[in-house]
Amino acid sequence: MARISALLLAIIVLSGAVPVMAADGDIRTCSLTKGLECVSDEGCVEWTMEEMSLPRFVRIDLASRTITSLDKEVKRTSKIASVERLNGLIILHGTEQRGWSMALAEDSGNLTISASGDDEGFIVFGSCIMP
Repeated sequence: MARISALLLAIIVLSGAVPVMAADGDIRTCSLTKGLECVSDEGCVEWTMEEMSLPRFVRIDLASRTITSLDKEVKRTSKIASVERLNGLIILHGTEQRGWSMALAEDSGNLTISASGDDEGFIVFGSCIMP
């Protein structure tokens, strides 16, 4: 068991990724601004958040590992499976009808979300108010 823990620690250190130990107040309020849907045979098409059935505003709570819609029309909460820090980014991963990941820049607040499913992919851009 000690060898496995040492190996995992070495992988994390060598990759530059550091698990995030979030504080209770580590919350970001974000606006989702632009979305693309891509299908392998058809290319990519730009959609509004409403057309993609996504909220325009979300709250990311790193301590509780949740992303919650702040829009009245689209109310839902998604669980964050993992949180890491890498080169000035907070990287989030999870699943919600497909696999997704989010990169949140700690200095600018810019965010990029990518989700992938069977022969389809989605990219969403936005920005967050940083504490």
